[in-house]
Amino acid sequence: MKRSLIAAALAASLIAAPAFASSDTFDMAISYDRDAAATLEGAKAQYKVIHAQIEDRCEAEHSDLKLGQTFAVTICTVRTMDKAIKSIANPQLTQVHAARKAG
Repeated sequence: MKRSLIAAALAASLIAAPAFASSDTFDMAISYDRDAAATLEGAKAQYKVIHAQIEDRCEAEHSDLKLGQTFAVTICTVRTMDKAIKSIANPQLTQVHAARKAG
């Protein structure tokens, strides 16, 4: 039992290592409609716009990965969304982001 757990942990670390080694720190311009984000419904729509841009960029940043690419893109997208929403500092976008993270 210990051997299979060790092997599984080793395999997981080998797959995840390139994901963590890849860059997820980059500068990017994000386009969204500030006026539309003034309402909660508009913020939900703009959140999707922002998320799509960030996910596309994360996919491009990690396109060279063969193993763990999906994991790397997911982690990159989550971290970059956190940073972007904090940087934008729009109360409605922040509320939408918190709700999405909560489940």
